[in-house]
Amino acid sequence: MKVLIVGGGGREHAIAQAVAKSKKVDKIYCAPGNAGIGMIAECVAIGAMEFDKLVAFAKEKEIDLCVVGMDDPLVGGLVDEMEKAGIRTFGPRKNAAILEGSKAFSKDLMKKYNIPTAAYENFDSSEAALEYLRTKANFPIVLKADGLALGKGVLICNTLEEAKAGVKEIMEEVPKAELEHVAKSIITTLEKEGASNVHIAYGSIVGELKEVSRSYKEAKMALDVGKIFFGEREIMAYSELGIGRLIYQLPIPLCKMFIREIFGNKSPDDFDEETLVTINKFFENSLNVSETSRQLFIHRNTLVYRLDKLQKSTGLDLRVFEDAITFKIAMMVVKYMKYMESFEY
Repeated sequence: MKVLIVGGGGREHAIAQAVAKSKKVDKIYCAPGNAGIGMIAECVAIGAMEFDKLVAFAKEKEIDLCVVGMDDPLVGGLVDEMEKAGIRTFGPRKNAAILEGSKAFSKDLMKKYNIPTAAYENFDSSEAALEYLRTKANFPIVLKADGLALGKGVLICNTLEEAKAGVKEIMEEVPKAELEHVAKSIITTLEKEGASNVHIAYGSIVGELKEVSRSYKEAKMALDVGKIFFGEREIMAYSELGIGRLIYQLPIPLCKMFIREIFGNKSPDDFDEETLVTINKFFENSLNVSETSRQLFIHRNTLVYRLDKLQKSTGLDLRVFEDAITFKIAMMVVKYMKYMESFEY
């Protein structure tokens, strides 16, 4: 039988290992999976929340059993969608997954049916929560964010000040997961309307109208920087631009001077395809020689030879962290220069 596992974390890895032990299983797919799962199953480049694509893939591959491991697709109703398409699926339906998806719902349910649970209060505004903390709470106290929080939605506060900070963190700061979910929903909607190659970027969360302009500029920069350095990402946050944000603001003459200092008279464009693939794979595997050679299907000594050859031509040994960082920055600068030169002034 063919099995599709949805998710890409440790839970899904454990599921894949267990499923692989069955003599009845001929093929395991995992969407999106990860490097570890890739050693057991065939990883598929479909996100766990891309329900239409997952259903289409399951039909195309004639999947006999789908196992949904991640909480987000369970709460979102992936099991329901798979069953509608006639695909046997293991996992709770949407109306049952809400027990995991909403702590408030779960506590209210337990209270309604006299299921033993700790005393609690629900709040949908930070002002009401803070008033309760100031007037009625006993410390230490536990604060929990409603909804899925990847195991990080619980705060144990020993003092009122800690609790105040906790309320601010939970109720006033928009979680990244929520922003990503909204962005993904927008992409899915646009793709259903026929749009392709959709990218979304967002800046800092604003609290006042006067901050909208700044956030817009951040989002615009995130869109440009994402296009240059993170082309494979559909969603780009300003807060995740890293050094790309700095490179994006460098004047081109300074970039050219930096590249000359690193590569001398040799242009990075002179590197052949084999060298570029080797470099990229080496960085993907955190400078791990053994894993890189395994993924490139070459002997370890062959990889060492390629790295030695690169060192002779550039003076940089990618096995040394400082040299690797310098080389990585240089290649990012080259990408930026090519992007800027593609414009017609």
